[in-house]
Amino acid sequence: MKTIDLTQSLKKYTSGWVAIDKNRQVIAHAKTFESITKKIQKNPEVLLIPASKDYFGFVTAING
Repeated sequence: MKTIDLTQSLKKYTSGWVAIDKNRQVIAHAKTFESITKKIQKNPEVLLIPASKDYFGFVTAING
């Protein structure tokens, strides 16, 4: 698996939830999980992650 650094894409999101598409672009941000799921209903292939001030050690995988 190839390592992908999303630091620049995520640096302005420090709280709430962020949705990232398969092209590694932030497509939505919301304060609550419920809100973000409503925003991405038409985009089934996304990665949802909690926003944070520090993403150090955060590892996940996106198929594709």
